[in-house]
Amino acid sequence: MTAKLSDFLSDQCLENLIIKNVTEGEIFRMRLSEDEGVKDKNRGDNGRNKYFVILGHDSEGNAIGFVLIDSQINPYLPKKRKDLHYPIKASKYSFLDGKNRFIDCSDFKIISKAKFSKLFGAEKSKGKLDEDDLAFVKEATAHYEDASPKQLKRFGLIS
Repeated sequence: MTAKLSDFLSDQCLENLIIKNVTEGEIFRMRLSEDEGVKDKNRGDNGRNKYFVILGHDSEGNAIGFVLIDSQINPYLPKKRKDLHYPIKASKYSFLDGKNRFIDCSDFKIISKAKFSKLFGAEKSKGKLDEDDLAFVKEATAHYEDASPKQLKRFGLIS
């Protein structure tokens, strides 16, 4: 039986290693739950698989800030939130499997280091936003009028 690196590291050390290697603009697909602000689609579900973009880490290294990638814009959202959905094309990002999607810059979310590390796997990393797209998404998220300035500051999106 071959030993794995995780066999030699404490949970805390492994979490820190994972978090330090996750960078802004990286896109993951993981099963997120109401703990991260993702509502179940069907009664009895315990979360759902969602694409999301990393926008930053908190200064203590305890959490990651992100925004979701949606397959469509919810028609019931207020116009000001609908307008903050940034389109990304499948032709530019192959992991989208031929389907254009939208990054929701109006809903900044947080996942704890422990939860992210528990869900993490190399296969969950799907790609990375290019620098221009990332800059736009960060700017739009930081300037959404209903965003929490405290959270945005915590994750380095505003000073």
